[in-house]
Amino acid sequence: MAQSRAHEGKTVLITGGGGGLGRAIVEHFVEAGANVVTCDINDTLLADLQEKVVAAKSDQVLVVKCDITSEDALDNLFTQLESKFGKLDYAINSAGIMDLFDPAGSTDRGLLERVLAVNLIAPTMITKRAINLMLKHEVKGSIVNIASIAAFRGYAAGAAYTASKHGLVGLTKNTAGFYRDKGIRCNAVQAGAMPTNIGNAMANGYCKEGLEFSMKHFGWEGAWCELPKMAKLVAYLCSEDASMINGALLTADGGVTST
Repeated sequence: MAQSRAHEGKTVLITGGGGGLGRAIVEHFVEAGANVVTCDINDTLLADLQEKVVAAKSDQVLVVKCDITSEDALDNLFTQLESKFGKLDYAINSAGIMDLFDPAGSTDRGLLERVLAVNLIAPTMITKRAINLMLKHEVKGSIVNIASIAAFRGYAAGAAYTASKHGLVGLTKNTAGFYRDKGIRCNAVQAGAMPTNIGNAMANGYCKEGLEFSMKHFGWEGAWCELPKMAKLVAYLCSEDASMINGALLTADGGVTST
């Protein structure tokens, strides 16, 4: 059965769209008929996206190489977005990086600053630009932040990642409260572990003992999430069907945090 084109005529910005969850969200919105703007910093992932998705949908998809921690790069991203599609209806803060699972006592300042820059400061600055563009064109829009169950668990990641995702929850609540009367909603998905670039890094030993140890030792076991289903959840939160959902934290982790 052909997928519903429920988002036809809408424009969505998705960060980290080259791979992992971002890529799944890009592909879902393209099939749903939306105009899609996505960015990534990885040349290999961008080339693959260009070949497999953009080539057949060039009028519908705009791909921009962008370091989301750079103010100039974000200005350029939004300039290109507005030039090609005019308005913005949805913004998905999907890009993120993992720490080394170090607690505060062994956290490296440089890595802490990098994690906060990508996982919290960049989404804040993207949200700022998205809101101002929505207000400019009088759009009743939706912002979805990809948070994590680590935001509320003291033993699911390192101090840097945990703090960054906890901060993203605060950004979600604040944005929802301040722009509710403007018709702009903001929600967060508290995701479990996913087969993303972060998950691949864990599997390759990035988190010292590897994925299996990390899943059990840090409380991620049973939390694996399927990317197509996560993409559908994100799209639902953007849709008119979810118009009553604002400032919500939707947990999607296979039920691991309920036990």
